[in-house]
Amino acid sequence: MPASPDPTPVRRGAPALRAALAAAATTVILAGCGVAESDTDRIGRKAAAGTVDTTDTMDTAHAVDSAAPADAPGTALAPTLAPTPGPTRSPAPQAQLLRNPARQVRPSIAPADGTTVGIGQPVSLVFKGQKVDPALRAGIEGRVEIKTSTGVVGAWHWAEAKGDTYLHFRPREYWPAGTEVTLDARLAGVKLDARTAAAGDRKLAFKVGPAMVSKVDLAAHTLTLVKDGTPLRTLPVSGGEDRFKTREGVKTILSKDGTVLMDSRTIGIPRNSPDGFYGRYEWSMRETVSGEYVHAAPDNAESFGKANVSHGCIGMSVADAKWLYERSRIGDVIEVTGTTGKPMDRFGNGYGDWNLGWDEWLRGSALGAFKA
Repeated sequence: MPASPDPTPVRRGAPALRAALAAAATTVILAGCGVAESDTDRIGRKAAAGTVDTTDTMDTAHAVDSAAPADAPGTALAPTLAPTPGPTRSPAPQAQLLRNPARQVRPSIAPADGTTVGIGQPVSLVFKGQKVDPALRAGIEGRVEIKTSTGVVGAWHWAEAKGDTYLHFRPREYWPAGTEVTLDARLAGVKLDARTAAAGDRKLAFKVGPAMVSKVDLAAHTLTLVKDGTPLRTLPVSGGEDRFKTREGVKTILSKDGTVLMDSRTIGIPRNSPDGFYGRYEWSMRETVSGEYVHAAPDNAESFGKANVSHGCIGMSVADAKWLYERSRIGDVIEVTGTTGKPMDRFGNGYGDWNLGWDEWLRGSALGAFKA
């Protein structure tokens, strides 16, 4: 539902692995919607923020930002300004190992092993609470091997946010539908800084589903779901009002949470305030860690297709939200335009990777592009 204004600190997100874990109720504080969550949700929430050690989730974890794609409506391509260059990857130097480190950090990985994800899902390794020495990054990058069934050209990219170091892989454009991907990260004992080494090797395999893109135009107050380049349906929606504008740019679905309890007190707004809210909202899908959702919002029915009145979420009728939820998966793309609001965060608040143009993405790589 709501997105936080800039002064509000970003706090943790919502669930991604509900079906696999047992539930026990607790409450979280969000810089957006208020959510009552279970222990299942706690694991998924950490997963969306890149904080879960994969031993919590069957040896897998869910981790996680300014130009929006300029492609024509109905396509499923990331921003393209020039013909795709050939792979230019540099030879990888030998990774340095650290014996008897004072500290070890086990990187979390995403997506979850064995899953099928949307075309916007990056491969993510997160070194939580750890800065990785830039001088060591090329050697580390050479130890993380990506293989794909479609031979896409892509690159790794290093970024830092909120004290964490991110190492993400994405192709130049969205993943081709049906691509099968494997990651073999041989990181056990690899040096991260003078005192710290990575703990354990990591592996995963996943598949990319159909090309599903939700094109949201909040000036027109519509959401058009495009599958494999063909528009399926356009839904009337409402986004964030002027004080709580929906973040603009490319996002992905972080988790499908179903029914979510949202409480304005978690962002400092009393329930009895004119801006207050408290209630359960169905067919909710999270798009930022800070609390932006796509969900059913029947209390705003008179505004669908006409005005933006929410605290940052994209709301629609119950029937439309159910229809969209049933056709969506984690990693599907949400392209938001027409808000003149705050750009989507690139890292640390979900997957904003596609908001970097390809040249900028390559500048964050230690070795450059290659055919995976």
